[in-house]
Amino acid sequence: MTLHHGGTMRAAARNPATRGTALAAALGRRIISGDIAPGASVPTEAVLCTKFGVSRTTVRDAMKRLHGKGLVAGGPRSGMHVQPTRQWNQLDADVLLWRLESGADLALLDDLYEIRTCFEPRACELAASRGSAADHECIRAHFDGIAATDGDTARHIEADLQFHLAIFGATGNIFFNSLGSAIRTALLLSFRVTQDRLRMPSFEVKLHGDVCAAITARDGAAAAMAMRALLAESRKTLGIALQG
Repeated sequence: MTLHHGGTMRAAARNPATRGTALAAALGRRIISGDIAPGASVPTEAVLCTKFGVSRTTVRDAMKRLHGKGLVAGGPRSGMHVQPTRQWNQLDADVLLWRLESGADLALLDDLYEIRTCFEPRACELAASRGSAADHECIRAHFDGIAATDGDTARHIEADLQFHLAIFGATGNIFFNSLGSAIRTALLLSFRVTQDRLRMPSFEVKLHGDVCAAITARDGAAAAMAMRALLAESRKTLGIALQG
């Protein structure tokens, strides 16, 4: 196993406030990619200090961060080792980012869309019944942004992302809000994969409009149905993009 600290880690080493975060990211990416496999020992503090040019305090901070994400376990005497994949906090924004960076395969996307299909139609129902006029106006504004971007990939992605997050926000449920924040990175990167390789088909724009219209009309059942249709078509588009 080879460890490389690279320019990012060297830059972080000059900023004490980011050293632990940068080291956790460097190790987290190696764990997610399988370079340090589940069950394997994490390099010792001494090795990490030498390889990355950081202090033991920084290494311990990084280990705490990775432990909080469920990636590692252990202690000073037994040493740190990588946890089984099932122990990882898969909805942690960093874990999602590192997983998608290591390769957004179809199995991972299927898992992501299964979760979205479980939660987002219900979020639409709640947004329709509970959302305030201001909430609905926010959703409508973000849909208008989707419809108006016309080839501007960055603006389109941001409008699309904010549209989905606004629906979570309109539910009035703190757990939906937390879920929306947790999957933000996965949504953003999946949108980027799609838009970088394939423009959003016009019928997907229409489906976003159907979701928006149903929510603002306070028709929860229709909103949920439209979201299911949107997710199904979005999954197809993303699959085509990845195979292209």
